[in-house]
Amino acid sequence: MSSTRVSRTTLIAVAVIIVILILASVYFLTRVPAPTTPTPTPTPVTTPTITITPTPTPTPTPVTPPPGPPALVIETSKAFVVVGLKGSSVSPFDTKGKPLIVVSYQPDPQATKPVEKSVAFTDINPSFCRIEYYDALVMAARRVGDPFIREQLYEAIHKLSGEEVILFWLGQNKIVLNYWSWVKGRYYHPTLGERYDLVYEVPGAPAVKTGIKDYVNDAKTLSIITFGWPDTFDPAANYESFGWLIFHNIGSTLLTFWKDDLKTLRPELAVAWARNAESTEYYFIIRSGVLAYDPWNKKTYEITALDVLFTIWRIARLQLDPSWMITEFINVNESTVLSEAEFNTLLAKGGIYADYGGFSGEVKSLSELLSVFKYVGGTANVVKLKLYYSYAPILSILADPFTMVIPMKYLFDNVEELKGKYEQAIREFNEAKTPGVWAKYIGTGSNEPTHLFLHKYPPSSGPYYIAEYVEKSHILLAYNPYYWNTTLWVQLYGAVKPAYERVLFMINDDAVARVEILKRGAADFGAIPLARLDEIKGYTYPGTDYKIIVEEPGLSPAITFIVPNCMKEPFNNKLVRQALAYAIPYDEIINAVFVGRIVRLNGVIPAGFPGHNEEIAVKYKFDLAKARELLRQAGVDLSKYSIKLWYNRGNVEREKTLTLLQATWGQLGLRITVEALDWPILLDKTEHGEFDVWMVGWLPDYIDPDNYAGPLSYGGTKFKVLDAVVVKTIDEAQRVFISDK
Repeated sequence: MSSTRVSRTTLIAVAVIIVILILASVYFLTRVPAPTTPTPTPTPVTTPTITITPTPTPTPTPVTPPPGPPALVIETSKAFVVVGLKGSSVSPFDTKGKPLIVVSYQPDPQATKPVEKSVAFTDINPSFCRIEYYDALVMAARRVGDPFIREQLYEAIHKLSGEEVILFWLGQNKIVLNYWSWVKGRYYHPTLGERYDLVYEVPGAPAVKTGIKDYVNDAKTLSIITFGWPDTFDPAANYESFGWLIFHNIGSTLLTFWKDDLKTLRPELAVAWARNAESTEYYFIIRSGVLAYDPWNKKTYEITALDVLFTIWRIARLQLDPSWMITEFINVNESTVLSEAEFNTLLAKGGIYADYGGFSGEVKSLSELLSVFKYVGGTANVVKLKLYYSYAPILSILADPFTMVIPMKYLFDNVEELKGKYEQAIREFNEAKTPGVWAKYIGTGSNEPTHLFLHKYPPSSGPYYIAEYVEKSHILLAYNPYYWNTTLWVQLYGAVKPAYERVLFMINDDAVARVEILKRGAADFGAIPLARLDEIKGYTYPGTDYKIIVEEPGLSPAITFIVPNCMKEPFNNKLVRQALAYAIPYDEIINAVFVGRIVRLNGVIPAGFPGHNEEIAVKYKFDLAKARELLRQAGVDLSKYSIKLWYNRGNVEREKTLTLLQATWGQLGLRITVEALDWPILLDKTEHGEFDVWMVGWLPDYIDPDNYAGPLSYGGTKFKVLDAVVVKTIDEAQRVFISDK
């Protein structure tokens, strides 16, 4: 006010405004729980919606800390993160002028699944380690939209993931590609893998017998030597890289990335998409004329929006390994199918937006939306997906190979329990407009009939189909003559088929044999131990100028770590885990085992992602004296324990790493056996907590720090209350914890 005189009326008005501001700040601290999926589909995570609250209006009266447990304070690069239970006390500290990000929570024991009944990577981290305050940070970061707050929360998570030793973090892998020089067009994509119809061979390359049946590695056959075996051929149940690579080549998803692009999503089965203003409803217009091929019965099925909805709903319904990426974010029972006319009416009402190709704005008609995507052609209705809350990476999830569309009728035609019921299931959906009515046909779990069928007999809507497989021997893909995008092949090769008409995966768990198979030209590229790459680099095929090329284009988002079972002694003791972290010979593992093709990582967030901050990370180094001191503090005698260290058969680097640990951890008293298991068996045992220690790597499902912090370190705690509030002072932070709103 410019005047120094204030009337009585003005004073009253000011007082009223102050009261309103105080009431408003209290109101904004109130949280509304996220909606839950009605039965019979899986109940989603019940963490309440996060709201970022502005700094409350200061009051002159300092707050007396309650006699509650102390809140934990973590300094990050640009803030202090203060996390604790409702009622926690905040002790004075120097804020250094940084903002305080306060995360207060109240757990929900009834909604929280017991640790021993949880599934690794799905509803708990692979070590079965549950830490409530840490889980609160992970879930708050997942639901916060503000980039600054999100990054600072992930910095705190990165630091604490090392301090708590949820996993033994080893390193971030470098990208390594090997191939004969007659192969052209190889690329690297961390989530999708390669599309082999985009790779080709120069004329004149040698034709070499593979040693499997009468298959020859020639100009029309891409031959790959590898190890292991896909966990399952059912995309809804597969959560490992080999299976996803196959699905990327035999399936089609709503959206996709082109080659090695990680940023720009492109249309695939969806020719266009749009959202509401809150980004909690998405609409996908489905391409017409797409056929799925049943190679087992030589039939085709036309894909519609109904099949897309069924596929996504079925993933949630089965509740198998990758299902969390659907159940956490998408309310499948409130998702549905719209006709083009229904969607056009919705668009005309306003409030629907598109973001694509430089356009970002409201669209008022289907024709306008299609013009944004420059699509001219037929459509097969519209899928509406209802989200529990806005989550930017959801579109990337819908590009993941586990979401490859399965025609609903394909399963109803072939699964004995469903035969003759397809028309009835469609009628029931048309009446109810919710896929929840399908729960009477599709069950849950690994013994569900459609899963058992797809485990062996997947269909194809992609460039290839599975033509033949013999477990532990080979998998043969053949080009799909019904593929919807043969125009791409005409553009690339001038033909209605790809350059490689066949893709042969040869399976061999013997690393030495794999090297020899590659060197004799029976394979075009393969899984070669890192320590042998320098040996094969530049190797020349006899009588030719063709050489083996080894490319190392940069750092991969893939990471490598060792998993202790925190449900078992002695790994349920943090001091023991810290002691064992000091007994890992990191330099020897990086330089001798991985021959420098891995970079040290000290927490859950890899380089290149928001939240990665090595300056504040806990850095363990090989120090047996420090390890023994921590064991003395813990009062634990490791000589009382015999443990097994597991790795997937054929993985040389993991075998060598665990053999080193057998020696160094053995010096602390542990009696250790190193064992190899077949990949599917290893996954089955470890996901149910039936292990001591195992070694594995992680390729992201989508490019976001949440896809590391969530599946790799979240302990599965559900919350009645979860607040994320930004304040300036310690008194304001204390008010967040004592507020009953």
